Amino acid sequence: MSFATERSWLLANAMCQMGLFLPFVILPSLVTGQMYYVDFGWPSGLVLLGAQGLLHGEGFWLRRWLMGGAVLLHGTRMAFGAFVLFWPFWRADDLPRYRYAKLRFVEMEGQPGQLWPFKMLHDLLQQACANMVILACPVVLSCFDVYPQLGGLEAAGFIIWFAAWLFESAADSQKLYFSRQTRLLPPKEAATAVIGHPPFDGPAYRLWTLCRHPNYFCEWLAWSGLALAAIPSALRHDMGGGGLVATAGVLAMLYCVPRFLYDCLNYWTGAEPAEFFSTRKRAAYADYQKAVRVFWPFELPFVDHGRRAGWPRMLKESD
Repeated sequence: MSFATERSWLLANAMCQMGLFLPFVILPSLVTGQMYYVDFGWPSGLVLLGAQGLLHGEGFWLRRWLMGGAVLLHGTRMAFGAFVLFWPFWRADDLPRYRYAKLRFVEMEGQPGQLWPFKMLHDLLQQACANMVILACPVVLSCFDVYPQLGGLEAAGFIIWFAAWLFESAADSQKLYFSRQTRLLPPKEAATAVIGHPPFDGPAYRLWTLCRHPNYFCEWLAWSGLALAAIPSALRHDMGGGGLVATAGVLAMLYCVPRFLYDCLNYWTGAEPAEFFSTRKRAAYADYQKAVRVFWPFELPFVDHGRRAGWPRMLKESD
């Protein structure tokens, strides 16, 4: 593998990501004061990332098609959903998770409101940089790995990604079915209904009875699978002569893939902002929080599963 070639690929990907984010995410967000544009820009960036791995990678064809195709398909599903949801790309107010981000920055953390545009720019650039660096790491490693066989760890990683992608799609489908069912209810009942909580806890909503955010868990698991699949490529790479130190750095970067997604999906734009508003809109949501795990769909020792009303702000306020 040519270190210079991979460096050029990473620079080209960074330019493509900024070419997407600057006109279609950053500038509209700064002009309107709303951040929902990133929900279309980030998965569109994944489409670009996967396509570049497929088209410009120089590694073993099967590994390149599996990694590039996985990221391309992953981004396409989310970008299509965002396109349908946000068309014609104008909203009177921002999405709840971004309203919560501003609320947390100004009211909970006590920062001056005039600094919010800079914090918003920081968060938008963070999403762009994720596509340039952290999430690009498994793609560049696998798509430039010329080793002509696919190992067991790589196969396991891609199987994990595919299973997680299917279950995430199933979780989204169950939520869409829930939305259709609640539209048939009287307005007062529909306003208090909670997916995964009685009476919406039958087989049609099974994934939402295992944890409160199965779609977020599956998103995390999918990227964990891709990071796992890239480990053998990292171990085979000569790292431009950097030796063990460079290899350890790249492995640390692969660790950052699931770590970054875990924090993002739990606290930044995922479970925490969603539950902040749900507990205020639906009285039954507090009972749902007490009964069902927040993120993990199975029990894990030494893990706080967030089974308490008001998660997670109750914990933070008590510290």
